[in-house]
Parts: sequence; structure tokens; C-alpha cells
Amino acid sequence: MKNYNLDRILVPAFKLFLTYNYEKVSTSMLELETGLTRGAIFYKLKSKEEIFQAVIDKFILQTQSTNYKFSEIKSTTLKKFIAEYLQRVDYTMEKILSFEIENLHRAYFSLIYQALQYYPGFDKKITDIFSSELILWETIIQKAKEVGEIKASCDTKVTAQKFRYTYSGLSFEQSLLKGLDTNELKKIFYSYYNDIKNEK
Repeated sequence: MKNYNLDRILVPAFKLFLTYNYEKVSTSMLELETGLTRGAIFYKLKSKEEIFQAVIDKFILQTQSTNYKFSEIKSTTLKKFIAEYLQRVDYTMEKILSFEIENLHRAYFSLIYQALQYYPGFDKKITDIFSSELILWETIIQKAKEVGEIKASCDTKVTAQKFRYTYSGLSFEQSLLKGLDTNELKKIFYSYYNDIKNEK
């Protein structure tokens, strides 16, 4: 039984950590959800702490990483980047929603705060990811300025922050309700874009 795929532990553990506070998740709960014995669970991951960190690595740090979320984006314009960005946000949300957890969006943000408490160094890792995404926006916007797609007078950094922080702010605020409304995000993004595009 020791040759199982690690997801046999991580997927059920992810659901448990989303549903309950880290401290409340017990070994017996992990045994019940995974269908594995205690020995099999801790054969590959030696403690609940290691399981938690592996869950955070897979379902938060990897899922939110710029390379993972936007590796397939091949945009040549800011307008195309916005469209592809929204598609990737939809894809990521659909993947998380497939776990069918009640109040998932709220639970996901709660899990991030738990990681800040129980995962040493998580704050730096997640901040690096956020910074990387902001840099991606800045790169796309700077290129759009250079080719004349958008107004040269646009402040690259401020414009990037508008797009990036609108997404993160809306995601957090709407997590308290039913989760991010990507149609609303789309309207705001294209409103920003129309304000800064060059009229031909």
C-alpha cells in the first residue's frame, strides 16, 4: 500500500483543511477520508504539519503561481492578455470548485490565513507570487505602451496595480458572499482598458 500516489492523501487532506481548522484535523479524520492506515499516511509525509505544508504547496502556492496560472498565455496585446487572464481565472476557479466544499471561497481564504500561522515561510512565498504577477502585468502594459496600443501617458506601475488589485480585492470581498463574479471582473477590466487605449 506504500506505492500509492501522493494525491491519495493530499486531495482528502485539502478537503479536510478547507472544512475544519488546521488544529481540528486529526489523524483519525485523515484515516477515514483517505481510506489509508496511519502507517501508510505517515510513510511518505511524516506528520500532520508535513501533510498541511504539502497541501498548501499543491493547492495554493502552485495554483496561484504565475508560471502555473499563466504559462499558456501567448498574448501579443494587452487586450488579448486580459481575455486570456480572465479565462485562466475561470479555469482555476472551476478546478477548486470541483471539490464541492460548502462556502468554498470563504474556506479558501481561511486556509491562506491558516498557512500564515502554521507554515513557516509561507508569507514570503505567497508575497513573491503576488509580486511576480504584478510584474507580469507591468511587462504587458509597458509593451502595450511601446507599440501604441494604449496611451503613452499611462503610468505602467499604477495601471498594473489597478488590474492586479481589482482582481485580488474583488476576490476577497466576494468570497464573503458567493465567490468571485468573473463577469463583474470582466466589466471592470475592459472599462479600465477602454479608458487607456489609443483611439485610432
